[in-house]
This record gives sequence, structure tokens and C-alpha cells, in this order.
Amino acid sequence: MEALETFRNLLSTRHTMARRWKSQNKRVIGWSCTYTPEEIIYAAEALPVMILGDLGSTTLADTLLPRNVCSFARSCFDVALRGDYDYLNGYVVSNCCDNCDKMYDLWRYHVKIPYFHFINTPHTNTEKAHSYFYEELQRFKASLENALRTEISDGSLRNAIKIHNENRVLLKRAYDLRRKDPPLISGVEALEMVLSSLVTPKTEHNKLLNQLFNKIASRLNPPKEGVRLLVSGSEMDNTELVRIVEDLGGNVVADDLSTGSRYFWNLVGPDSDPLRAISRRYLDMIPSPFMYHHEERFSHINEMVRRYHVEGAIIFVLKFCDAHLFDAPLLVEELKELGLPVLYLEWEHSMGGVAQLRTRVEAFIEMVGGVK
Repeated sequence: MEALETFRNLLSTRHTMARRWKSQNKRVIGWSCTYTPEEIIYAAEALPVMILGDLGSTTLADTLLPRNVCSFARSCFDVALRGDYDYLNGYVVSNCCDNCDKMYDLWRYHVKIPYFHFINTPHTNTEKAHSYFYEELQRFKASLENALRTEISDGSLRNAIKIHNENRVLLKRAYDLRRKDPPLISGVEALEMVLSSLVTPKTEHNKLLNQLFNKIASRLNPPKEGVRLLVSGSEMDNTELVRIVEDLGGNVVADDLSTGSRYFWNLVGPDSDPLRAISRRYLDMIPSPFMYHHEERFSHINEMVRRYHVEGAIIFVLKFCDAHLFDAPLLVEELKELGLPVLYLEWEHSMGGVAQLRTRVEAFIEMVGGVK
């Protein structure tokens, strides 16, 4: 379907699109964690793009990193060393995991980008943490204004909030197309929508989502029936894992991913101070495993299981991804308490790592399908 292929094309041509934006005398700011407030970057009239890796070899990064570094962080660094992100005017990192934090230092030393900024994000959402994070975002706003020689007004922040909230509402509406049996869109297509949102101007992405809703009801080739699955795990910046699951007879109808549902699930609420509203939204969003208040994340997973009629769950965890490795045993137990069969898999961020998972995924889908 052409409307769905557009999102895939946006993702595959993201560097070309960003360079086209840059050629119009506009700025592009890269970011590496979904706790980075895109609204502030957008309000500075810059394009926020998430730094994504690829599934190729990491020969350049391997010369500078030990083997026990997260392969997703390694891949993103390798892509930058190759010059694929040479169009960036800046790079912003939020304090999420140790690998990401240390990679920030390596980027500053080895990647020639004019502007770097580190946001010290608290790992809890107490009121003291909210006060601290608000001050951090004030510091980020001032730093960005100085670097880009611009002013970020309350009006521009409110406009950015409106546009980003619209995108979140539309993505949730797109996810609800998967509640049908069979779903109207596949898990691969849904992930392509979210990933393309991470690298595309939100106004353009909103238009494309609205165009999709006008056409999707008459889709001629919807996904086939299959075992309804939820996918959770480490950063997923490509669709290969979900593609394997769906090629083997599963339907990924829900996810618990930072580059999936957790990215857009929460809106920025009303507040007379737009920066405070942004601050509160990001610290109160469905938490990642590195955040202290994991109960809210498990509650979100429970809602996803119920809302999307999930029959089984697959957890993909990158090797050396400490936050998810520590979290996984608790998550497995939580999913089993919901009555779901669970498959836990560790993998490397590479095509070789993906291929090794096929046999276990196939056996799991056959098992879940056999007990339906």
C-alpha cells in the first residue's frame, strides 16, 4: 500500500532528507534517547533526528571500543565515524544508560560536530526530581539558544507542543488499527511509522498519517491471521526482528519499546509555563528500564496485553544492555502472571545476530498457536 510505503521510504532515506533540510539553511540536531525533549529543539527551528545505527559491520568503532560495549551504541558510533551524520549541527544526549553516557564522550572527541549538550536526566520522577529536571531543561534551552543564535519563546514552545502532541495522538490511533483480528497494519508497518517519526519533520509526518487513515479502511492486502504477540526489549532501530516474527506466522500487535509505544504514549499536559509542561511530560512518560519506577511500565504492558488481545510475548535484549538485562527477569515474571507464554532472547545488533533467532522464534510461535 503506497501510503504505508511512504513511511518505509522516509526511514531509508533519512540522511538524504536531513541534508535537504540542511541545504535550506536550517539546522539539524541529533539526539540519542527518547527522554530528550524534541519540542525544545523544534522550537529553535531545528530538525530533531534520533541517531540510528544499521546492521552492518562496525569496523571503525571496533578499533576504539572494547567488545562488551552495547552493539546498538557501537553501531551508532560507527555510522557517525563513517561520516553519515556529517550534516548535524549538534548532538544531544540524555543521561540514560552507562553505554550511552560514555559514548557521548567518544562522540565529542572523534566526531566533528559544532555543538554538544548533555542533559542530566534523573532516574526517578519524585517532585525533587521534577524540580531538578526543569532546571536542566532551562539550561538546555539557554545552551541551544546560544549555539544556534536564536530565541526560543513561550509561543514557539506551545506551537511545538501542539504539533508533537498531534503526532502522538495520530500514532496511537495508528496503533489501534492493530486491535482488529487480523490487524489492518502489520507490526513491521507500525514500527516503520514510529521510526520514521523519529527522523522526519513532525508537520510532514502528521499529514502522512492523516492521509493513511483516509485510505486504510479500503486496503486490499491486509495482514493475514496469526498468533498475536507483544514485543519488548532493547532499542529497536530497524524492523528485521519484527519482520522475522511476522514471516514465521506471528502478528506483532503491541510493543513495549522506547522506539515504539513508549515514545508517543504520553502527551504534554496543559501548563501556563510550556517548558515546565514539557519537563513534566518527559519525566512522567512510560518509564524505560533504567528508571526507578518500573511499576508504571508494567502497568502499561498490562494495558497493552488487554487492549490488543495479546496471546504471547517475545523479549529481545541486546547483549551487554545492562538496563534491560537487569529488568528482564522481573518483566518475564510480570508477563507470566498475566498468563502469557514468554520467549526471552539475547542478540547482537547485526544481521548475523538476527539470523540465529529464527529457529527459536518459529518454535515459540508454533507452541503458542498450538495452545490457542
